[in-house]
Amino acid sequence: MIFSRMDRYVGKAVLLAIFVVLLAFVGLMTLFAVLEELREDDTSYLIGEMLVYVALTTPRRLYEVLPYVVFLGALIGLGSLASRSEIVVFRAAGVSPGRIYFGVAWPAALVFVIGLAVGEWLAPAGEEQAETFKTQAMSGRSATYASRGYWYREGGMMMRVTSLGDRGELRDVLQFWYTPDRRLERTVAAGWAEYVADESDPHWLLHDVRETRLGEAAVETRQADVLRWNGRVDPRLLTVRVLMEPRRLSLFDLRRQIDYMDRERLSADVYQLAFWSKILQPLSVLGLALLALGFILGPLREVGMGVRLSVGVFAGLGFKYLQDLFAPMSMVYDLPAALAVLLPILVCWGLGAWGLARVR
Repeated sequence: MIFSRMDRYVGKAVLLAIFVVLLAFVGLMTLFAVLEELREDDTSYLIGEMLVYVALTTPRRLYEVLPYVVFLGALIGLGSLASRSEIVVFRAAGVSPGRIYFGVAWPAALVFVIGLAVGEWLAPAGEEQAETFKTQAMSGRSATYASRGYWYREGGMMMRVTSLGDRGELRDVLQFWYTPDRRLERTVAAGWAEYVADESDPHWLLHDVRETRLGEAAVETRQADVLRWNGRVDPRLLTVRVLMEPRRLSLFDLRRQIDYMDRERLSADVYQLAFWSKILQPLSVLGLALLALGFILGPLREVGMGVRLSVGVFAGLGFKYLQDLFAPMSMVYDLPAALAVLLPILVCWGLGAWGLARVR
């Protein structure tokens, strides 16, 4: 039998504590998010719209703090068992620390699986809707505007898109075409562009076009209602997702963005860091659960809940600061993104294993 009665008992205590911590985090994050939105000085951005924006972005906020929710939940759940001397009874009955950890790990893994579904499907969709809703509420227009436009490069072409339409069209498009020796050859300005998803011949159509060719002896300008552009860009790269921070994207969107940037020989470091942070998050969750067990079986076995919470908050902050430290270090010292994300996790696992080794 994989799950013993003790595994279920410990797991239920931890799962209940995780749920309580999750509710507390939801309340705090909602309050802070509303206060942050209230700082917007745009008078067209109303209270009701702020609340809608906060609601749409809440799944992403929960996904980001999931490891810390599990850590504090495990600390509180195990702490309650330790306060009633049940952990001592388990140890006296010959239950190993590894077996107790299994009782902690399965609810942590269950919460992570649910959180993964939220982080990969619900949160990115909510973020996309939130960014569109907010910018349209503040501008009063049916388009999402970038503060400085969005730039896209494909081979010898550089393109600036001012805004993204609500039907996926690009608005106020400006293209700069260069020769292999980096000389500006022509510019193309279009009022808007739409993607034609033809399986055999996918392409873009530029509308309300003004094309300028820069020759050696003269400059030639022509206008056209429609101009075809055989761009290789996937239209999903030119949606509101391009205005979102990498950490807010799904793994699928991150992988697509990384492939594009690698193809165009652009730096994808921030996207690599976000990608590996999501890939390795299960190790973060389980590592923090192990650290919580090491604390309860070790120095925090006989202290009050207030001390446990204080230690948990400081340990969680320490783990986050390590992550924030190694992320920029990877770009400065050219470390692989996977290694930069993995190092703080290994520190967490090492401290947890060391704590369990001391109680054997």
